[in-house]
Amino acid sequence: MEDIPGIKWRLQSDHETLIPLLIVAVLIGVLTGFLAVGFRYLLLVASRLCWYDPLDIIGGATQLPWIAVILIPLSGGLLVGPIVSKLAPETRGAGVPEVIHAVASKQGIIRHRTTFYKILSTVVSIGSGASVGREGPIVHIGASVGSSVAQLVRLSSEWRSVFLACGAAAGIAATFNAPMAGMLFAVEIILVDFEISYLSHIAISAVAATVVSHQFLGNLPAFDIPPYTLVSYWEILLYGLLGIIAGFVSIAFIKSISIVEDTLNRFRIPSGLQPAVGGLIVGLLAVKVPHVLGVGYQSVNLILTGKMALDIIAVVLVCKLAATSFSIGGGFSGGIFAPSLVLGALLGGIFGVAVNHLFPEWSAAYPAYGLVGMGAIVSGVTMAPITAIFTIFELTYNFEIILPLITSCITSLIVVKKFYGNSIYETKLLKKGIKIVRGHDVNLLRSIHVTEYMDRAYERIGVGTGLLDLIAKARESTYPHFVVLNDGDELVGMLSMRDLKYCLSDMADLSTIVVAADIMTQNVHCLVPADTLETAFEAFEGKHISTLPVVDPVNRKKVLGILKKSNLILAYNEKVLKTHIFRNQRR
Repeated sequence: MEDIPGIKWRLQSDHETLIPLLIVAVLIGVLTGFLAVGFRYLLLVASRLCWYDPLDIIGGATQLPWIAVILIPLSGGLLVGPIVSKLAPETRGAGVPEVIHAVASKQGIIRHRTTFYKILSTVVSIGSGASVGREGPIVHIGASVGSSVAQLVRLSSEWRSVFLACGAAAGIAATFNAPMAGMLFAVEIILVDFEISYLSHIAISAVAATVVSHQFLGNLPAFDIPPYTLVSYWEILLYGLLGIIAGFVSIAFIKSISIVEDTLNRFRIPSGLQPAVGGLIVGLLAVKVPHVLGVGYQSVNLILTGKMALDIIAVVLVCKLAATSFSIGGGFSGGIFAPSLVLGALLGGIFGVAVNHLFPEWSAAYPAYGLVGMGAIVSGVTMAPITAIFTIFELTYNFEIILPLITSCITSLIVVKKFYGNSIYETKLLKKGIKIVRGHDVNLLRSIHVTEYMDRAYERIGVGTGLLDLIAKARESTYPHFVVLNDGDELVGMLSMRDLKYCLSDMADLSTIVVAADIMTQNVHCLVPADTLETAFEAFEGKHISTLPVVDPVNRKKVLGILKKSNLILAYNEKVLKTHIFRNQRR
């Protein structure tokens, strides 16, 4: 860590850096908390200007002439258009994909001006009635604060990413009064690949932001939470079915946003006018169904308090999905987290009414299903089930809801993984040609071949090498990963300490009878010289391996060398650094 000009911190070791870095984390949490509070008040002002009562947009819309209901979102789109197309394109949409990209390939750097433009564009978007959430923008704003503070005090790229995540966690925590959910959001969605020691910094930022939010907005939950009771353990099966349905609705939601974006581009509508088109559609829907306007928390509260009829719930679900798709797909600045909660509540409400009718003896009232449905849709859309579970749990603090939540959230996630494969954030990045794996932009490795980083000298053993000799070789080796060859020097497997450890407890009995062929890994994934490091990265992902053999493309039994996972990470970091330097030179 570099010395900070103007601040007399002499940081020489991890022990000495702990307190100063925690102070920075608290500062980021406090700043994000104040920005979140100010952002909420600005949203209230903007909503009051457009709809009279910011706490009852539905009622305000019904009192306005139909032409005003159409023109207000349309005008909001016209105002937002120039911001998201020219002034700050990174403020378009939710903002979370941009934060993920900043961590993966921009060394945690977000432009300082992003905070201002994100607040401005989102206030106009939500204030004018666009069907978007405020959580995504708050994450983007908090991440921008964290990145800016880290840049200001000249921290390394690693700590820039950590403090960017601190700001993101603080944003979620301040919005929902849910510090645990904020912390898990940052870990599960933003960082993905992180050291456990960073968790304390992320947690303390979330706590600091929550304290600030409590001081100004009170210690009240974001929704009117109903009492929850698990009526019967048979009800778990119903929650599993709810999760399956939620998974398919999540896929429809993700795809509908992509379809809107593709359609607007296919008709070559200028990016500066696309939000206006989205606003026009929202306005037309709101004339008959005003529930589609804004964040949608009014509809959630109507579901959770049992005050919405089944026919209305069904209509609002379809129209809200369409309005959100046109709002986000059209380019309004706003998140998908809140719309996901709204869609989940509506879906759960419909499902709850149905099971109440079919199984009245062992099913809870429909608000309970609305509450669990919120978590299920968030889990499916973001593919972050732990965040979804803790978000709803922190709203209720009722342990009885844990089992239904886990069941619905995990089944929803499985459906999305099986039938679609990507979260809404990953989908957004993939449309830009950015592929993130474990928090890394693997596209950066597409131009590098494995031969540039593979080791041509590698340790090998014979297929008949005995257990005692294997242990001796492993003890002497600096990198105990061995290529196993037969008598013809052909590849037959790989052997590492992971394979050896299963024999160590029975050494006395196995030392004379076990050979390499008995314990080696036989089904080995191999690379060829023409493969890129992107292919290698994907091969390593999800597997407990540290080494891959590189073989001759003609004779795949002939080993040319090995590629270590550590060398792959080194190549990635070098590429990120080089890209960052060239980008700064162009500026």
